[in-house]
Amino acid sequence: MKILMFLGVLLLSINSYSQKGGSSKARKIVSVGIMALNSSTTQGGAGPSGSSILTRSEFVWAYERVGFGAMFDYDLHGSNEKDSAYGIKLETYLSNFYLELGYLLSAKRAYTDRAIAEETGSGVVFGLGARFSLSKSGGSGPFFHASYKVKQQTLKKQDGVDLSEPIQQQDGYPVFGFGFSF
Repeated sequence: MKILMFLGVLLLSINSYSQKGGSSKARKIVSVGIMALNSSTTQGGAGPSGSSILTRSEFVWAYERVGFGAMFDYDLHGSNEKDSAYGIKLETYLSNFYLELGYLLSAKRAYTDRAIAEETGSGVVFGLGARFSLSKSGGSGPFFHASYKVKQQTLKKQDGVDLSEPIQQQDGYPVFGFGFSF
């Protein structure tokens, strides 16, 4: 909850600062990427690990040095498990490169082959990436992006009931995709 409050105050500060500047107009960035995921989940010191493929969608208001926006992850493990997460994010820029910090307002794992229907919780995301314009204008238009992200989730409920011991999940994955800036 402290992270959410911190990000909220920071987002409001950035928005206020950007509006006072007048000369810096926000670019809007929309992107979709595919991730090759290496995952490890533990509860009570034991749990499965493996790999999968998932997607990440983002919408960001990008100013000269900082940006803020929303993210959505969707992961399909065969036909038996669907994972999803959404949240808010902050970015800071150095040329084409960026650092990101995000807070997952909701993280969910849903199953069709178990007595458990779903597990829910929240988490954080850290990332390092780059966006490379594919247009001659350089500022707006299509771009290619690549990044590496670390997502840490804490799943505290199972079918709406609090777990006696939360499930800790940490994923590290590269993201490659395309987007559009306008």
